[in-house]
Amino acid sequence: MSSHLTANKIDWNPILRQIRFTKGHSLPTYNGDLKAALLNHVGLANNSKGEEAYQLAREIARLTTYSDPEIVYWFSRLIYLIND
Repeated sequence: MSSHLTANKIDWNPILRQIRFTKGHSLPTYNGDLKAALLNHVGLANNSKGEEAYQLAREIARLTTYSDPEIVYWFSRLIYLIND
């Protein structure tokens, strides 16, 4: 994945680089536990706000492509609001 996303001074590229097209999937996917990766990346692994942000990002993404890159995008936007 060649996208680059920085929001609220958090570089999301390490996670986005792990999102790839794989056989059997029509959209690119994260190889592993995307939720854990995102929550650990922002230091909210044991924080209810992080869990809520992840679930909301999934719900928003479900309205369109429901792909892992879109979940990362919406999660990054929601984390910006939490940390503001």
